Amino acid sequence: MKLKGKYSESAVLYAVILGVAAVLAVAVFFVVLHFIGGDKKPAEASEPAASASQTEETEPPKESGYEADRDLANEMFDAAADLIYKNYTVLRLYYTKGLDHKDEPYGNAPEDGYYTVDSDTYTSLEQIEEIVDSTYVKSCATEIKTNPLGYGAIYKTRENGTLGIIENYTPMPYDMSWENPQLEIDPQSDTECIINITIHNKTDGAEVPLTATMVKKSAGWRLQTVIF
Repeated sequence: MKLKGKYSESAVLYAVILGVAAVLAVAVFFVVLHFIGGDKKPAEASEPAASASQTEETEPPKESGYEADRDLANEMFDAAADLIYKNYTVLRLYYTKGLDHKDEPYGNAPEDGYYTVDSDTYTSLEQIEEIVDSTYVKSCATEIKTNPLGYGAIYKTRENGTLGIIENYTPMPYDMSWENPQLEIDPQSDTECIINITIHNKTDGAEVPLTATMVKKSAGWRLQTVIF
């Protein structure tokens, strides 16, 4: 069973459509993809090193004749929608935008290599890392938290207890728009589901297909990789 959906930018519509998904398993859905609030720089995006279709382990073949029942298919669709939203949040926080920071006194470089984050939305390391941990499998989450761009952890708790962002943070170049992404799920088993997503190139508007895999863990559904 495959379910398809498309996202819009209204929080109310998001809630309504996810409710409809529980009744109409094969209807076209419109779900909100919010932009991260509270940080002050405009959104930019960056080209990641890995493809969204890559997985940490060899994917098992789809069970012969597997068909998810309606309840499970709805669960998968809702989980995929939520994970895509969180993935976009992580993409901006760690890869394509980062958070604004406060300058050190007298314009000095920070002694610990991290500036204090200037955000009303994100105020602690635990807050940011909870998003990561609830979105990806453990090995992927660990990489994101410790060395996503190749020069160390992007965020840490500074000695004064504030959230810090690494001094030399440089957003990755990224030319994809996540406005109104299209979503389709393709269940492979009771605990594995392929997600097919269509986003667009910012320059020419061309469609860009992405593929990711989510798996069901004891704590819920998780993406195997960052979707770029």
